[in-house]
Amino acid sequence: MIKSFLLSIFSLLVILCSCNSDPTPQPQAPIPVLPESPPITTEIPKTSGSMTNQAMEDIIIPSVNEDSMIEPQQLLGYVQGAIIPIYKDWVLFENGTYIIFDNIDTIPDIQKAAFQYLEAYKPKTAAETNWDFTISDLQQIEGWSVYGNGYGIYTFVHSTELSMGASPQQVGAYAKAKRALDEKNPKILFISSKNGLLEVR
Repeated sequence: MIKSFLLSIFSLLVILCSCNSDPTPQPQAPIPVLPESPPITTEIPKTSGSMTNQAMEDIIIPSVNEDSMIEPQQLLGYVQGAIIPIYKDWVLFENGTYIIFDNIDTIPDIQKAAFQYLEAYKPKTAAETNWDFTISDLQQIEGWSVYGNGYGIYTFVHSTELSMGASPQQVGAYAKAKRALDEKNPKILFISSKNGLLEVR
């Protein structure tokens, strides 16, 4: 009697423990018709800082001052410092959104592919709250690389664009506002490949 009672208690504890375990996140697969992007690594190299996973909640959506945008060459330097060096193939948009590709030299029209890729993950307005994101705190440069809603798509946010002590939610919201600008009026500034860097005019 006592043995069966203890066995029942043990079984109940096992069931409760398994119910409380966190679900394993599933990686977001790239869209089949578009070029593949490198997987998002959870192992952060020594050249970058920590990552913070956040979910968008009810926060005030910031507005981006388009008159004080980061100059293209300066933005390029920041993004080059944000990207893990083994990734050579990427496209940088005017407001800081960048897309990392695999084997860019096999894509006939990389600009068209980048526009398609950004378009494929719309609508993603600044006001939309259903947007999970991951923030990488960068050690080599001041700012954050924000990944969200789109396999291989990131947005760079410089620390001067936000007030001191900005929360991760505020960083994510600002990145989303910048991303919305790049979706609304996409303009590519630079294309990087193993063959070098091309400025798009």
